[in-house]
Order: sequence, then C-alpha cells, then structure tokens
Amino acid sequence: MHWTVQFIDRSAARRSAPSASHRPHGGRPARSAGGRHRLARGRTTMSPPQPHTEFAPPGRPGAPAPASLRESLSALRGYPTPAWKAAIACVLAMVLSPPALVTAVTFLIDPVAEDFGWSHSQTLTIFNIPTVAAPFVLPLAGRLVDRWGARVVAVPGTALYALSTAAVALVGANGVVLMAVLLVSTALGYTSILGVVYKVVSEWFPHHRGLGYSLLIGATSSLAGAALSPLSQLSIDHFGWRTTYLLIGGCILLAVFPAQYFLMYEPAVPPLAPGNAVAPTGAGRAAHKELPGLPLGRALRTRAWWYTMLVLTVAAGVAMSVRLNAVSLFGEQGYSATEVSLSVSVMLVASVAGQILAGMTLDRSRTPRAFVPFMVCLVLGMLTVFAATGDMWALFLTMGLLGVVTGAESTTGPYFVGCYFGMRAFAQIQGITLGIVSLVGIGVFPVLAEGAAESTGGYTATLVALTVAGLIVLALSVFLPAYPSPAAPDSDVGEPEAGSADERMGSY
Repeated sequence: MHWTVQFIDRSAARRSAPSASHRPHGGRPARSAGGRHRLARGRTTMSPPQPHTEFAPPGRPGAPAPASLRESLSALRGYPTPAWKAAIACVLAMVLSPPALVTAVTFLIDPVAEDFGWSHSQTLTIFNIPTVAAPFVLPLAGRLVDRWGARVVAVPGTALYALSTAAVALVGANGVVLMAVLLVSTALGYTSILGVVYKVVSEWFPHHRGLGYSLLIGATSSLAGAALSPLSQLSIDHFGWRTTYLLIGGCILLAVFPAQYFLMYEPAVPPLAPGNAVAPTGAGRAAHKELPGLPLGRALRTRAWWYTMLVLTVAAGVAMSVRLNAVSLFGEQGYSATEVSLSVSVMLVASVAGQILAGMTLDRSRTPRAFVPFMVCLVLGMLTVFAATGDMWALFLTMGLLGVVTGAESTTGPYFVGCYFGMRAFAQIQGITLGIVSLVGIGVFPVLAEGAAESTGGYTATLVALTVAGLIVLALSVFLPAYPSPAAPDSDVGEPEAGSADERMGSY
C-alpha cells in the first residue's frame, strides 16, 4: 500500500470514497455520509489506493504531484505492517550480506596465510576471486525471484548461505578447495540477499523506492561494514579465523534466516481484499507474467538501459579508481598514508550521505536528469584532485565529492531500472546492471588506472583521462531518456520496436 498525493481543483472536487468492504488494509472510513466529500481548490489530500499498484514515476501522467519533503516522509506511515516487516528482513539480511562482510577480508588474509604457510598475495587472490566472480550469479538470481517470488529464493538460499559460510572453518590447507567454498558461500549470499532485497523494496515502497534503496540497502550495508570491521579484528585476535567464520555462519542462521522465513513477503497480486496483502506461506507466483513491464531481452536493447549502464559504470569506475589507488596517488602529491586513510573514511561517510540524498531527490523528481547534479560532483571531485597538493581540506573535499557520487550511483541504478522497465523482469535487469557495474567499474577501472600510471611514470595523464570520462558521462546523464509514459510510444525509452505502451508494458 502507498499514499498518493493529489492536487484536485474545484471541477474535480467530488469523488467516491471506497466502501467498507473494499477499503484497503489500514484505510480509514469516509468522513461524510453518502461516501462523498468536497475539497477546496489546491488542497492536498492523501488517499490509500490498493496495495501493489504498479509504480508510476513522477514523470508519468497520472503520477502523484511531488510533495514537500515533510509530506513525503510523513507518507511513509501509510505503508502497511507487512511492508515494514519485509523492511526489517531486508535490513538484517544486508547487515550480514557479502558486501558488508567483505570488510573482514582485510583482517583474514594474514592469519590464513600464516596458518597455511601461503604468501600474502596468494591468499589475497584466493579471497578476491570469489568477491569478483560471485556477482555474476545475480542475473540467475533475478530470474528465480521474478519467476517464483522473493521468499521462495530467500529462505532456502539464506540457510545454505549460513552453512556454507560456516563450512569455511573446516577447510584445510588447499587453496582450490578454500576458494571454491568461498565462491559458493559468496554466490549464495548474493542470490538470497542482493537478488531479493531490491525487488522487495520496489514492490512494498513504490513511492519511496529511492529512499528505500538508500536506507534499507545501501546505507545499511555501508554502516554494517564499518561496524563489522573492528568486530572481525577483535574476533580473530581472541578466537582465531576459523571460529570467526563459525560465528558469522551462526549469526546468519540465527538472525537472518528467521527474519527471511517469518517476515519476508511480497505484496499479493491486486485486486486485494482487506487483510490479503500477504501471499500465503511458501506460495510462489509467476511474477514475470503478473507484473507489468518489459521482458529482459527487450529491456537490454533499449537506449535507456545502455545509457544507464554506461553512466553508472563509468561514474563508479572513475570514483573507485581514485579510492583504490589513493595511497600511491595522493602519496605522489605529498600526503602521508595516515592522511589518506582519514580521507578514505571521509569518502565512506559521504557515500552514505550520497545514498540518502539521491534517494530523496529521485523520489521527488519528475525526470532522470535529477541524477545530473551528482555527475557534476564527479567532475568537480576530479578537478579538485589536481588542487590536492598537501592541504588536508582539499583532500577531504575531493574524497567527499567522490564519496557522494559512489553513494548516489548505488541508489540510482535500481531506481532507473524500476522506472524505465517496470517490475516484470526487474530482478534480472537489476542483477545484470549491478554485475556489469561491479565488474567493470569496481574491478577493471582501478586496475587500468594503476597500469596507466605505472606505464607513464605518474598519475597526471591518468587523472586527465578520468576527468574526461567524467565529463562524457555528465553529458550522457543530461540526455538520459525521459521516464516512459503509459500513453506514449515505446521510443520514449529508446525501444527498438514501435508500439503502444500497453504492448510495451505487457498484459497481465
């Protein structure tokens, strides 16, 4: 269920109130006899429509007029109890998700290498390969979620994720076996958590998707990673790395699994009667047939997807190239390792702020160009890199601006996917987009940047190239296609085939 904000003029002041037998769960009875009431010109009312109505972004006709920030936050109270239960399940899952647990790898490398007699680089490679490869399961996870529903994937997947994580503690001094177990564990974590939470937030919070992505997913993962970092070090120092893995697996099994089992539901398919907002326990539904939107193949051929993927990948790549090479890059410009580490902390804090700011901005905007100011921050951040030559405030400003970009990028991706392509294949499209951004933007870009710096004997040429890349994606973000309108042709999102919006959205 969600609140819609409508501005009604005097000619449309009279409207029917829902009858008691059809009033949505949590709705209130009409105030006047006869089921009608009058509204003064310009007065704002909030009415709860049926749950799981297909999301119409603010750019579409018939979508709610943007409310003030206070009204938008107040409207959060209109979502039903099952929505908030699902939100709790998402938060608990993200706290122990692979992106949050990756912070522990820093403290695991040395004790594992010492225990097995391996080199530091060999051990780091064994841990890094699963981290890079695991996101490739997201398209498959999305397919399963779109086909069978979030709960059917999340519950057994989380149980297996917990057991496989604990199984790392049982591995002997065999690098191939250790890497295989880590790969299985990380892949199960991505499948049962990252493949699920975006779809759940999208369906339960249709008018606060951006805020949901930023708070329930992005910020939760970032803050959990910050908290797990010292806790992991403490556990390894006192109990050893094997016991630490057993504790992590136990926490997943005792905290995340029950939350997924008891709280993780999607809204039932409309129309709904009161009290029927939650699907029966264990019931799957063919979501790709029942929810409107583009199928996967057609979505990946649209100009909107290619623009979105390119902008997000390059934005993430530019910012992460600076972050992951920060010690050598800024060391060349006169900063100590301690000063750089403080600036990285500033970047991480700024990324949380960027997630929240992007979520609120996108929720209240009528156009994808709301992302343009964040691309301006990317260009400004790269320009200030050249000015960071010893002054701490210049360094903090640089990393702060780039941190805002990394946070905004993680929120904007799933938001654009939902706005452009609907819910029909949302999890699959989001999985592919996230996988490409992670692999190319976070995995390849920093390596290429460091290789270019080594080949040229300094970072100047590399920074110029990254700045130019930022300018290019800034220009592309200005030309992002408008959100599709139900009454507009498919060309609004760069569809290769002409047709009616009903054809594009699919029948259900």
